[in-house]
Amino acid sequence: MNKRARFPSVTGDTGGTARFTAAEFLHMVEAGAFDDMNVELVEGELQRMPPAGNSHSRRHGSVAFRLMSAVGEALVRIEAGVRLDDDNIVGPDVVLMTRAVAEDGPLPIDAIALVIEVAESSIDRDLGVKRLLYAGVGVPHYWVVDGKRSVIHVFEHPVDGDYASLRLVPFGEALAIPGMDATITLD
Repeated sequence: MNKRARFPSVTGDTGGTARFTAAEFLHMVEAGAFDDMNVELVEGELQRMPPAGNSHSRRHGSVAFRLMSAVGEALVRIEAGVRLDDDNIVGPDVVLMTRAVAEDGPLPIDAIALVIEVAESSIDRDLGVKRLLYAGVGVPHYWVVDGKRSVIHVFEHPVDGDYASLRLVPFGEALAIPGMDATITLD
């Protein structure tokens, strides 16, 4: 089940990897193809996400609760799909919106102020490919909550496909919430 889909190429080689568009991925989601798993579309390929462990689940809930307490529920989304482009649809742990969004489906990029990923076992992915994906579409603020190091990696100012600014904020230190006159403290 964890193997990549394979298909014969036009030359008869069987080593090709099946690639999907965002529209195809969303069609599969609507058809219930992934009801029993957490899947993202990254660079046209399906990536199955491991189930959240106890530590990730606790920290994820804490981050979402603290953010909602500071800004209200209307602007916070949890594990909502974000369509970055035609090859990438991801499900960040927590998203802070710039405005309330009522429509169903993936969140619009232009309504996102902050994306937060809680990294327990996914730190390399969150600091690597996910960082570049979010910066590449202009998500202005990206936080990676790093439970192993007890810090938040705060990325800001996307420029040319990456963030121009990175600072590490230790757990327990106040973080300014982008676009709000409020702070939160994470641990």
